[in-house]
Order: sequence, then C-alpha cells, then structure tokens
Amino acid sequence: MKMKRSKIDIINATVESYLKRRRYQDGDVFRKSERTGCQSSEEMTLTTTVECSTSRDNSIVFSAIINDVAAADQTYQRLKMWINNIVNDKLKLELKGLLYPVFCHLYLEMLHGGNRQAAVQFLKTHQSDFVSETERDFLEELSSVFSIQDIELRPLVNAFRTRKYKVDMSDEAHICLQKFLAKHGHVILMQVINTHVTIIKKIADIHPMDEETSGEWVQRNEVGINGHVEQPSGTGVDREMRELQEAIRLIRSSEHHPLRVYTINNSFENASTAVITPNMDRLAAAFCTSEIRLWGIGDRVLTRPRFKLPSVSLACDVLSTSRPPEDNNDTDEAGAVVLRGHTDIVHDLRFIPESEILVSVSSDKDMRAWRLNDYSCAAVYNGHNYPIWCMDTSVFNLYIATGSHDRTAKLWSLDRTFPLRIFAGHFLDVNSVRFHPNARYLATGSADKTVRLWSKDDGSLVRVYVGAQSTIYSLAFSPDGKYLAAAGDDKCVSVWDLATNALLTELKGHQETIMNLDWSSDGQYIASASMDGIIRLWSTQEHINVANSGSANSQTEVHSPQVYSTNCSSILSLRYYRKNNSLVCIGTA
Repeated sequence: MKMKRSKIDIINATVESYLKRRRYQDGDVFRKSERTGCQSSEEMTLTTTVECSTSRDNSIVFSAIINDVAAADQTYQRLKMWINNIVNDKLKLELKGLLYPVFCHLYLEMLHGGNRQAAVQFLKTHQSDFVSETERDFLEELSSVFSIQDIELRPLVNAFRTRKYKVDMSDEAHICLQKFLAKHGHVILMQVINTHVTIIKKIADIHPMDEETSGEWVQRNEVGINGHVEQPSGTGVDREMRELQEAIRLIRSSEHHPLRVYTINNSFENASTAVITPNMDRLAAAFCTSEIRLWGIGDRVLTRPRFKLPSVSLACDVLSTSRPPEDNNDTDEAGAVVLRGHTDIVHDLRFIPESEILVSVSSDKDMRAWRLNDYSCAAVYNGHNYPIWCMDTSVFNLYIATGSHDRTAKLWSLDRTFPLRIFAGHFLDVNSVRFHPNARYLATGSADKTVRLWSKDDGSLVRVYVGAQSTIYSLAFSPDGKYLAAAGDDKCVSVWDLATNALLTELKGHQETIMNLDWSSDGQYIASASMDGIIRLWSTQEHINVANSGSANSQTEVHSPQVYSTNCSSILSLRYYRKNNSLVCIGTA
C-alpha cells in the first residue's frame, strides 16, 4: 500500500509540473475525485458561460477578424444599410461620420490578421462610399499598404492606426447607435469602435448655427492628418499621448531602471517562454504551436535578408533545415519573423549575441540553433530521451546546459551535436539549470525538491541542498558566487550559503507558485515572479546579510520587499540585464 501511494505521488508531481509549465493556475483540479462525472448547477452555468465567452464569434482577446474576414465585411454592410435606412436626415448625417473610421480600421485589421487578399477586395468594393477629397486621399494612401511593416513605414497611416478617431455625435444619435449595437452589433464592430474611435457628444445648446459658428465648426473638423481628426488640445488621446511620451523620455534618460515590462498580447494560452537580447533590441517568444517569433524593439526593424550559403560549412549544419521558409511564410500577422523547425512546444530560449545565434529547446527532445543573420536553422542537437524543459548559457557563452523530463541535465557546446557531460542523480524532472558565475559549476533544481551542485569539468556531484518543501522551478546565483537562491511551488525563495551548505533564509510573501527568479548584477536585489503576475524585489542587504549575521533582533530590522503588479496573465521571463542593470519582465495579456 505504501508503494502504491509513492507511485501516485510521483504521477501527481509530474502532472502538476506539466500544468505549471503550461501556465495553468489551479494545479489541484486533477486531484479532486469528487468532481469526476458530476457537476453542480453553478459549475454547469459557469462552464456554459465560459464556452460562450471564448467561442470564435465572441472572442475579443483573439481578434475575430483574423478568423472570419467574411464576418467583418458583413458587419460593415449591416452598419451601412442601417444608417442609410434612417429617415431623419440629421441623424443619418451624424452616424455616417462613423462609417469612415470603421471602414479604414477594418481594412487595417484584416491586414493585421494576415488576410491581404481579402483586405484588398474589401477596400475595392466599398471605397466608393466615401467621396470627400480628404477621405479619398487617405484611402489612396491605404491602397498601398499591404502589411504591418507598410503601416510602420508610413507616418500618416501609423498615426491613424495608433491614435483614436474623433466622431461628433448628438445624444439622440448616440442613443440610436447604442440600440443598434445592442441588437445587431458584432464583436468585430465593438472591437473597432472601442479601440479606435472616440465619440464626442455635441453640446445640446448649439442648434442654431450662424455663419461664424458654422465656419468654426468646419475648420475644427478639418484639422487632422489625412482623415484622422485630432483630439482637442489638452484632452483625450492627445493628452494621454503626451504623458506617455514624457514617461518614455524619463525612462530612457534614467540611469537605473527598476523594472521594464514587455507584454505579448493575445497569447495567454499559447506563449510558453520569451527572452530579450542583451543589448535589448530584439525580443524572441516561443509558442505552444512549436513556432518562435522575433520582434524588433525600439528603432530595430527586422527584415528577412536574402539567403546565402555560409562561406565555411560547419559540422553541425543541417542542410535540410538550413534554408529559410518561402517569402510568404517568413512573417506573421503581427510583423514578426517566424522560425519554424521544432515539432512540439518550445520551453526555453537563449540569445548568443557574439555568434548571432538563438538557441531553443523543446518537448520534441531537440535543441536547435538559429542563425539571426538569415533566420535559418543552423544545427539540431540530440541527446535527451524526453522533453527538454530548461536551459542556460555559461559566461562568454562557451557552454550550454539543458534540463529534461528524463531526470538528467546535459552539457553542450555549439560545435558538437552530442552532449559533453551528463549529470544524473535527480529522482524527478530537472526543471531549472543555472551556471555558477565562474562557469566551473552547474546547479540543477528538480521536482524531487532538491538542488544539486555539479562540477562541470568531470560531471561529479559536489553538493545537495535540501530544505525546499515542493517542486523547484527557478534558480539564481549571486554575482559573487557565494549564494544560491531557489524557488518554486512552496511560494518562497530559499537562499543557501555555498561555502557552509547552510540554508540562510526563506523569503516569504508570494501567494502563488514562483516560476521566475534572478539576481541583480550588482548583487543588491533578488527578483522573483509568481504565476499571479506579481514581482517582488528582495534587498540582499536587508534579508541575507541580516540572516547571515545571526542577530537576535534581525526580524525587526528587515523591511518589506518592493512589490510590483504587472497586470500580466502570466510571466514568461524575468531577468536582469547589464544594460543599466535593468530588470526586464516579459508577460502575456
């Protein structure tokens, strides 16, 4: 009976570890046997509501236009027909002002969804609805836009896309629009209006308009950029834009950045990991679809260069996968360069900037190296027998370490397709690997609740650190190499002294599993991120040095950590970068 319980515990730990990697919040659902085969009325109601809310036709988070271009066309025609059938000429004129921004943004949304052919047909079919000179000029500009890159390269179109279009509307017209949307409004139309249109209600007293007032009204409506009517100075989007630009200026001019958050939209259930280059000009994200996407950050724009065979053939080159995809598959709907080659979920990524290489590991049991000069797969590394969960690179990027479901960690170099060392000894999955700052040692964290320190040179086990109460998902060494921090399911950060093998302290405060951990390059802070999107900064001066001193009143001297709510659905990466000692968080929304 005891043996049976042990097997169940192992199975539960494995399943729970898998669910955590897939970013599921509740890992205890599979244990509740009383839920099997039955549902309460409240649960049935909740299930039905969720199914309705996340269906394709009603999804706002994942753009419906990407999935159903025909619905976008039908929605526009329904809105146009409803406005044309309005008897009151005054209401009809006011509501017609909504057609133009909706039409333009539907076209841009179709391009954003990768539906170029349907978008061009949509533009040709309905552009005759707009006859004013300003509208026609801007539609002519739109007719030469066929991708996300085209939008970014045209300032007028980019301004129209990023700033809200103002539509003046009386209370009566606004009420009519609300009734129409409540009865016939499709999610596509709702999304465009909420995101890209601001409705400004007219003042009720201005009914009689003399020539002077009329002239001012026309002049105010003509101020804009090719059809984009700007907000009045000091209000609405203009003020928000200026505040945002000022905040960006202050951040860029700051010598030290406590936290930067990059958010990948529409990817909560899809994104698996992400990483930024050390010089912070490119971001790579991996997805459950086995694809990797690359974006430029700031002024960096990624374009796929023409493929050229390398002047020197490497032993690890893979001829079958080294040629990049065809031109029509090299970018996605968001303008990212897409790397395809893995056949299962990609779990971890690392940039090697000196060689312009991106390394990835996946559930398909392979590690791949991608050239960033032509976005081709340069090599495939085989050695693990089961999915690879994690990886790390040593100082100067000379070595790569991987951890796997096969309970081992392996040491690699880019010029060999086989592992140089195998670190075996854990009883369950190796969820985290981290090189010591001197690159002579390697730490591994496992679902067996232990942390092990290995010698890189001969693969021998040097230390075993116990004390964690549950699965370990993340590790971090102090920059001076004296301490090792680990965190995971027990919701606290455990810190060990490498010299004495002693558990110095446990940093408690998180309410959910800690999936990400890193130590600042100046050694002053430990950063931890939990599954609820909360980041905590722990001062090593207060928490570790006080604990190491053994002072009897140390508890009264320790202050609370800094707490940041990222508003991210899940956090894919949390790392310190040497550039301004920046703490960078990448999350999903």
